[in-house]
Amino acid sequence: MNTYNDFGIQDGSVYLKLAIVSQVETDSYDLANMKERIAFDEDNQVVLDDAVDMPINLSDNLFERVILNLQNTNSMGLIVTLEDNQLKYSEGLIEKYSGGTLSFRIINKFNFDKSELKLIDLSDIVGIEFGGSELVLLGDSLPIIRDEEHIEDQVVTTSDEFAETIRQLRNSGDPSIVTTSDDRKYFYVGTIIAANAAEFVMQVVDMSGRFGGYVWMRYDDIEKIVLASDYLKVMQNFVTNNRVSGKFVLPGLNDQRAFDDNDNLLSYLLDQSIKHHKLIRFQLVDGNDIIGFPTAIDYRTGQLIIRLLDFDDVTDSIKQTVGLEAIKEMAFDYYKAFLLENNID
Repeated sequence: MNTYNDFGIQDGSVYLKLAIVSQVETDSYDLANMKERIAFDEDNQVVLDDAVDMPINLSDNLFERVILNLQNTNSMGLIVTLEDNQLKYSEGLIEKYSGGTLSFRIINKFNFDKSELKLIDLSDIVGIEFGGSELVLLGDSLPIIRDEEHIEDQVVTTSDEFAETIRQLRNSGDPSIVTTSDDRKYFYVGTIIAANAAEFVMQVVDMSGRFGGYVWMRYDDIEKIVLASDYLKVMQNFVTNNRVSGKFVLPGLNDQRAFDDNDNLLSYLLDQSIKHHKLIRFQLVDGNDIIGFPTAIDYRTGQLIIRLLDFDDVTDSIKQTVGLEAIKEMAFDYYKAFLLENNID
């Protein structure tokens, strides 16, 4: 079956054994929302990559057809196996298919040293993902994913060094990975495009190396900053390939925003959001997150009023007031926000 990502964009295909399927939905709230996203994306010609060219006859053994297609085209696949009642996922290349086993070259994009050859019993395989954007880009990056290209992670973990490190990244334009300090353990890959003594803005990319919007942060939201790693090298290659192919930015998004380092970035972003009716995802100091449209700021009291996307059962209101000092992270101008701004849930 062809698969769609969270945004309703067709992105690859998957083979599943019926034994792993627990249920099939044909009508639900989530499906209705997904149909709406798919229709919106198709109307706006939002396409990631061409569909997989794999003609299938009714008489074909689908399992064998998928495996042989991946082997013959030397294409990346994600093999899902059921071992000891646990699902395991392996990205890589099929090197040999014979008897009851696959010789599978596992490609580790996080640590090139850990790429290895694995024998997989065909009976353990319950699913195969293929043709998706990330897998295609990973296949294109294989020339750099070699033992001799492996580098040790270069990481900054001292909080006193975060502001200066971010400033240097702002000046150099080099990409980095910023990991948050809370229980979410989010990490953002991208480039710093504005920074001052208290805050910074990062242009981020998604897992396929495409523009993923912007994130504003305070320095105390950082756990660590990765300046160099195997994964960062792979993501840089993804970004380069997407830019060359003209697929870095999805329609409707703006990757050319610029900010003044000398501004109060938080105030500027909120003012712009109010003026242009832009959606923001807020992460608060208390661990809560809010998605909504800022509508007014009282700088005298330091209070921000947000019109929520959903009715708040706790406050019995569609609006919520938060203190500016309670905001530690904001994400904006990403594709999901674009859909919501266009009333596509």
